[in-house]
Amino acid sequence: MHDEPTYLSEFENELDHKTCLRIIDDFVNSFGDKCRLQINFTGGDPLLREDIFDLMKYATKKRIRVNILGNPNLVTPKIAKRLKKVGLGHYQVSIDGLEKTHDRLRGRKGLFKDTLRAIKILKEAGIAPVVMFTLSKVNAEELIEVIRLLASKEVAVFDFARFVPIGSGKAIRGAILTSKEYHALLLKVLYEYKKLKEEGTRTVLGQKENLWTLLFQELGFFKPDPNIKNLILGGCSLGSSILTILADGTVYSCRRLPVKIGKVPEQSLWDIFINSPEHNKIRNSFKKGKCGDCDLFQYCRGCPAVAYGVYGDYSAPDPQCWKEVRKNGPKRDRDPRRGRSTG
Repeated sequence: MHDEPTYLSEFENELDHKTCLRIIDDFVNSFGDKCRLQINFTGGDPLLREDIFDLMKYATKKRIRVNILGNPNLVTPKIAKRLKKVGLGHYQVSIDGLEKTHDRLRGRKGLFKDTLRAIKILKEAGIAPVVMFTLSKVNAEELIEVIRLLASKEVAVFDFARFVPIGSGKAIRGAILTSKEYHALLLKVLYEYKKLKEEGTRTVLGQKENLWTLLFQELGFFKPDPNIKNLILGGCSLGSSILTILADGTVYSCRRLPVKIGKVPEQSLWDIFINSPEHNKIRNSFKKGKCGDCDLFQYCRGCPAVAYGVYGDYSAPDPQCWKEVRKNGPKRDRDPRRGRSTG
């Protein structure tokens, strides 16, 4: 995005092909014997990069699973076949509402139809189409209809993530759902998921959102194990299993949390992941107050990116965690636009 604070640096200092290969090698050397490796190429639109197919081919030869989180614009049958040939796992696109809403939010008329076209092409090429929905007050009422639509299209996976007011999103911080609104919506989504599964949907209906665990605990579907205290068993991946590398080599913990923790290729990924002071600060922030005393600490930990977007502090409580809000005021909800309570 042209209005992102990192845009100029990324545009003027984009990593060249040889450097990208070195970073892939470093990734394998740092983590290859410790975990399953995956790279999600994203942007912008990664298909605009001329060497993207060579980079993906190189990564797959190193036994790295590769995916694209991209746009539908350049997806054609020919491109899809090339993606399949280099071993692409899945191709993720966004649908943020029904046609009118999606096109308005994404700034281009016809993009909704273009996305459905790309989904069809990907399926025909044997590539799993994944669809993400960025949830806010602007499109919350259309979420259920979008779920039904994409299940009817038999996309491989559907999921949604909460809107994080960073970058250009700062201007619409008020679009954040309150914790009460979010809780009510999750219940509606759960009911819709149940219906679709009973109808035999072939779409995987995702539940990556950390606060699902809190809802499942409330409904009696999940009970934390009190005998396991020192293991992270789920929830937010910050500090445990993800890194984001920008086009200029700047490294973030998460692409939705714009806090620099290192730089490649000047530093190794292992050194950044283990020794970066800022990364360790982020890692340790979970234990301070907001989540450290919660019985779901090992399974949830909220979303530091949402907290950062709303309060400018990733160690602040997740403003949409209704457990946190009730703890601090059982009859009041926090207005994330101003960080204050409302009746």
